[in-house]
Amino acid sequence: MTPILELDGLTHAYGSLTAVDRVSMDVLPGHRHALIGPNGAGKSTLFATVAGTLRATGGRIRFAGRDVTGLSESARARLGLVRTYQHSSLFLNCTVLDNVALAVQRVHRRAHRLDRPARRFRRITERSERHLAEMGLLTRAGAKAAALSHGERRQLEVAMVLATEPSLVLFDEPTAGMSAAETERFVQLLAGLPAELTVVIVEHDLDVVFRLATRVSVLHLGRVLATGTAEQVRADESVQRAYLGTARTEELFTP
Repeated sequence: MTPILELDGLTHAYGSLTAVDRVSMDVLPGHRHALIGPNGAGKSTLFATVAGTLRATGGRIRFAGRDVTGLSESARARLGLVRTYQHSSLFLNCTVLDNVALAVQRVHRRAHRLDRPARRFRRITERSERHLAEMGLLTRAGAKAAALSHGERRQLEVAMVLATEPSLVLFDEPTAGMSAAETERFVQLLAGLPAELTVVIVEHDLDVVFRLATRVSVLHLGRVLATGTAEQVRADESVQRAYLGTARTEELFTP
């Protein structure tokens, strides 16, 4: 199977500090691929570099067979490579439906005026409602985004991402700040995403990782230590050495 995402010696440096150090990694179509590692391992910087938020200072990124290393974040998104952020990027004074409708119109190039009723844009509304239903938010369509709980806001962000019709989504710590109940609900929703959608996720909650991921890569000091199934990763000696002496050792190796 040909990878949908290929990283070849990918590097990002902040001056003399190399946060992502010659990372080479493949992600296969339809996989749920998780990135784990201690704080400061370079996970979020790697995500930002793959998405185009940060520019690579070395190496190559290929997406769907195309070299996208020099493309902007918006250009990569138009090709189907999109990301979420740790912090909310919603239009809080707009309705839940309008937030998704704005994402839909970016793809279909049809203007969605917030000062007009959404029913005038039937096709946009139908698509928006479908994505809200997928995320369990259809009953909240008329509410202002500001009225949503933290977990619901995360669900709305995913609905907005799905509205762009991506091939691959990068989720950056999607359950951060959620309650146990919100996390459980969110994991169920992510597990129900279309099988053809490729997902790469950075997540500190290892229970979430091991429930969702078909492949796991461990990052340490900006480099990939190991990639494989959960069982393969926790048996890897280099991973054990990297986590030796940390409070998370037992948590990592107990799925």
